[in-house]
Order: sequence, then C-alpha cells, then structure tokens
Amino acid sequence: MVNSVFSYDEFVISADKKEVSFYFTITKDSERHSFTETFRFDTALIDCLETYRLLRALHLASGISYYKIFVSQEIEHPYAMSTREADFWNTVFRKGLGEFLLVNKLQPSELALFGPQEGHDTQNTSRATLSPKVLLGIGGGKDSIVAGELLKSLDLPVSGFVLATGSATGQTHEVAKIMKINMHTIERTVDSSLILLQERPDAYKGHIPVSVLFALTGCLLAVSTRSSYVVVANESSTSIPRAEWAGESVNHQWSKSFDFEKMLQAYINDYVSSQLVYFSAIRPLSSVAVSKIFCKYPEYFESYTSDNYAFRVDPNKRPDGRWSLESPKTLSSFILMSAWLSEDQLVAMFGRNFLNEPSLEPLFLSLIGIEGELPLDCVGTPEELRASLGQAYKHGTCIDSVLMGVAEKYEIVANDRTIAPIAEKFLGVADEHAFPDALAHALTIKIKEALS
Repeated sequence: MVNSVFSYDEFVISADKKEVSFYFTITKDSERHSFTETFRFDTALIDCLETYRLLRALHLASGISYYKIFVSQEIEHPYAMSTREADFWNTVFRKGLGEFLLVNKLQPSELALFGPQEGHDTQNTSRATLSPKVLLGIGGGKDSIVAGELLKSLDLPVSGFVLATGSATGQTHEVAKIMKINMHTIERTVDSSLILLQERPDAYKGHIPVSVLFALTGCLLAVSTRSSYVVVANESSTSIPRAEWAGESVNHQWSKSFDFEKMLQAYINDYVSSQLVYFSAIRPLSSVAVSKIFCKYPEYFESYTSDNYAFRVDPNKRPDGRWSLESPKTLSSFILMSAWLSEDQLVAMFGRNFLNEPSLEPLFLSLIGIEGELPLDCVGTPEELRASLGQAYKHGTCIDSVLMGVAEKYEIVANDRTIAPIAEKFLGVADEHAFPDALAHALTIKIKEALS
C-alpha cells in the first residue's frame, strides 16, 4: 500500500520575469510537507514556448532533492508526458540517484516511476530565435577555463554563467574577469526545511545529479540571451563508473557523463528547440590532457579552484580558502598539476605541498587504486593519477614529499627517470564527443593545437 506520495504542484514566475518558484509536496501517512525552491536569474526570462518547456523540465529535475527525503512510492505531476519522455525522467532518477541508492542501500526498484499521461501544456506557441553565441558554464576550475579559452579561439561571442547555491559563487567571477567575458549568476535557494527534515531517522540524504540543474538553468539563460550553444566542461573520465550496486554501475558524475550529454541533447532537440545545443567542449580529453593545456594559462594560477566543496549547500561546510585539506578533488588536482609544474609553482598555486601531508595517505592510496574504495567524487582516474605522478617523478617534482615516497614504496613511480613520457592515450583526442556540426571540425583542430 502506498504510504508516501511526492507531488509536483506548480511553478510561478515573478512579475519581473527573473525569479521562478517551484512547489512540491510530500504526503507521508498522516504528515504533509510542503517545499519551495527558487531560482533567481539576472536576466528576465522571455515569454515563449522554449522557456515554458525548460521550466517544466527544471521543475521535474529540481524535485529530486525533495523526492529522495522519503523515496516516495508514487509521483504525481500536472504535465502531459509521453512514454518516451517518461523513460527519459526515469533514467535521470535511476542513474542520477545511483550513488544515493548505493550509500543508503536502497534498490533501484524502490524508486517511483513516471508514466505517460495527459496534462498541462503551454498555450504560448511563440518561438525564440537563437544566434551562434556561447553560454559557458563556469565552476571556477581548470576544466571550464580550458573550455573557455578554446571557445574564445574560435572567435565566437562567449558569456559565462554559474548556478550558485545561495550566494556561493566560488572563484567564478574572478575567473570570468581574467577570461574577459561577461558573467551571469543564477541563484538557487533550497527550501530551508530540507536539511532539517533529512536529519530525521526515517529520512534519507545523499548526492543528487546537480549537473542536470546546471544544464537546464543554463539552457533557460541561453534562450533569454538568444544564445544557441550551452557549453559545459566535462572531460572523458566523467563517464567512467566508480562502483556497482544492485546490478547497475554507479557514477558520481553521471550527470556529467557522455551518456547524459547525448540524452539531454536529444531531449532539448525533441521537446525544446532544434536551435539550442548543449555539449561539453572538452569531452575528447582526459584529465591529464586538460591539466596540460591549463598550464599554458598562468594568469589563472592564483585565482582558480577545482575544490567543489566551495559549492556545498551548507555554508558551514565550505572551505575558507580556495583549497581544502579533506577534499579528494583538491589532492587529485594537485597530482594532475604536478606532471606539468615545478614544486614552487604548485605551492604558489595551492598554498601548500599536498603531497607532503602525511594525513592524506589513506586518501592518496584510494585515489591511486592501492587500497580502500575510490572516492565518489569528481577526481581523476587511478590510471590518470599514476601517470601524472610518474611524469612528476621523472622531472624531479616533489620527489622528497611524503606521498611521493608512498608511491615509490608501492612502485607507482620508478627510480629511473629515463622512463617514457605520459602515454599517448592520456594526451590524445578521442573521437567521442557531441560537438555541434557547425563547430566540430574547428574545435577539434583547436584542441589538437592546444595539446601540441
């Protein structure tokens, strides 16, 4: 018997067309919990079919944060939905909540399913006309910096955007200033009762596919700025699962994966606009290759951060500076950069030598695949990190550091500095990408030039 129902109620656009409030309700036994999540744009949303369709999608996606509290057995929503679209949202929930299911030891079959139904659709049939301009998602890290510099080299108009939890924008505006592009901020305000409710013993908490929200808000802003390209910076290793659960692969970065990129690209084409294209500009590259290209832009070294703890929902859990000692992504980034920079450059960039921190040995061993489980975080693969350590060791970088000594102990690095350079597989340009046809050839050429 169903004892918990999750309902998508409605969304309301403010009079100035810049703020949208999404409403949800959970009915659990005799309890009723209501939630509101808001997104504030710095540009007015235009009144057209594309905007409505994207707001409808953002409503469905943003509900994941609240649905997972009790993993309701039934989902209700007011929208007309085909079987094909229901399949899309069922995949977003199942794959996007893969890590959440693993951590909470829940079966995928426990998730409620969307199904085909009649319902609301917009009566506004006016369409937006878009032009070949780029709206680039900027997180303040090396990936979006490399993507931005590649796109600028194509002589396309480029603007940036960030989806901020509250006012937390990290280093994004500083990076945009150095990149010399206009920056948009979208402020997301999570219902204040979410964190409190998740502390109940019968409630669940865990990772959601937040990059889905990033993509959809970027698409909304693109329509309002008449931009045809919504570009993100997700490299090839984001597609690699890090665990298995209940017969399915689990990928912390699923909503950054190539599978999701293709899915969303098709969804936008089918349900929103054939003029609007979502894609990753660095999809053919490994983390190693992105790091090599990034090191050609020293103007960013003391401003960027790849520590995504800066975007945590709870402000008390965000780092004070650009890097945090406990973040797997910080140590991963340090290792990737060690292949291309001197120890002095690394310390200037990170504020310390992270390979000389004894407390990080357990994390280090898990990152390079020696012992412990791989962190469910946006980090380089063990193979990429081992290759980077080998390159650093070859050039004498951080060789007296504590964790480089650990790498020596486990024969991750060889005491022979005549070893071959990083394998071509880490510095090649893969064929796997979803570049729009109009940009594919030129962008591929620019990537190869940047790697040379």
